Amino acid sequence: MAARGGSVHGGQVGGNVHPLPLPRRRLVESAALSFSLRVDNFPHIRQAYGEDAARAVLVQLTRRLSDALGVNGLVEPGPNGVMECLIWRHAGQLGNSVAECVDWLKRLCADAPLLPVETSVGSIHFALSADELISASAMPTVTSVLGQVGGGFAGDVARPDSGWAEQYRSDMAMASGLLTGLGSKGGDAEPVLAWQPVRDADRAAEAGGSEGVLYWEGCLRHIDRDGQASSLEGALGALERLGFIRLLDHRVVAMALDELDRQPGEVTIGVNISARSAALDYLWEETVQRLRQEPWLARRLVVEITETSAIPNMSEAVRLVDHLRSLGCRIAIDDFGTGYASVRNVMALSPDFVKIDRFFLHYASYGEVQQGIFEHLAGLAWSLGATVIAEGVETAEQAELAAKAGCRWQQGFFWGRPSLSRPRSFEAGQAGAAVHASIAPSSMAVGQ
Repeated sequence: MAARGGSVHGGQVGGNVHPLPLPRRRLVESAALSFSLRVDNFPHIRQAYGEDAARAVLVQLTRRLSDALGVNGLVEPGPNGVMECLIWRHAGQLGNSVAECVDWLKRLCADAPLLPVETSVGSIHFALSADELISASAMPTVTSVLGQVGGGFAGDVARPDSGWAEQYRSDMAMASGLLTGLGSKGGDAEPVLAWQPVRDADRAAEAGGSEGVLYWEGCLRHIDRDGQASSLEGALGALERLGFIRLLDHRVVAMALDELDRQPGEVTIGVNISARSAALDYLWEETVQRLRQEPWLARRLVVEITETSAIPNMSEAVRLVDHLRSLGCRIAIDDFGTGYASVRNVMALSPDFVKIDRFFLHYASYGEVQQGIFEHLAGLAWSLGATVIAEGVETAEQAELAAKAGCRWQQGFFWGRPSLSRPRSFEAGQAGAAVHASIAPSSMAVGQ
């Protein structure tokens, strides 16, 4: 990295000399943090949009960083989406400690995808990570290696074919509004949670189809300018492929905690996270801190891991699940029986709840053989020690089929559609379960 008028001093790091350009006039009172900032999806941008668009992203990002740092740092763009950066640390400026600079880097990497670069080919969102973090004190020979900031890129691998490039551009266009909405933090474009109950079929039948609720799933919805709510299923798939799903998942967990904080009593909320978010990276730090400080919220939160894609690293997923459970949260595996939701994953993660994918209950309606498959799957989930939930219950016949297979807890349109209204809770139920007097009026229900 060019010194731009500064003096270059080498510091011994792991057997290699790492150049740190410190400013001449601040050499005595300054320390420095050197790092490489990487655009993780730079190969994807270049493959899908071309070299000129990729270069434009890098140029605009370099300009943003340079403007943000001012006289307190240097940014030097390099090849393949990598920027060499240096921050000078001294009193009254960006940070007084290495920890403050690293915290700034974490916020930068977390927020960067929410602010797209506008190019001639449209809005392009990018993912950032920082590595080779090296801290140097005012005496430049004293250095330490700090590691990296980032949880590993979670997107699909770029492929050199026109079909992949077209899909990537389509995904970027579909996800752009949602990512920008997340960046608005409370603006009109930010998604909302619609609640759908997981009900006790036995109690509901006895009470005429009403009250017992295990928990409420917070289903993500978008509200358009006309006030209509719609599912974000297509955008969620795009975010997974692009590698931005972790940002949404952490925001959704925060939204659920905010809702729990506003709801009295024992109301419990479950929210989905992608399998690609099942890693205890720096993005979880704020959530973990809040759960630790507010355990009364943690014990009312169910984190549902939906395996529409494979878990990237099972040991990391186990570490996350164990940590969340130690804080009081409960864990569910969603869509069991399809896609990547395998028996192996349930055995490894030991979830509190297993939700059987709706396909199997609908399939069970075709005959005894198909019903036997559903019963076998439910029995398998029970044998793994989890509470089993049947998804996709839309008719009384399906509710009866699920109950016959031993699925007391059920979820689907038959028991209540996702709703933007909130239930009225009261003291009842067993073992601290949330029980509600009514579900949302039909006028407030939204599609699943």
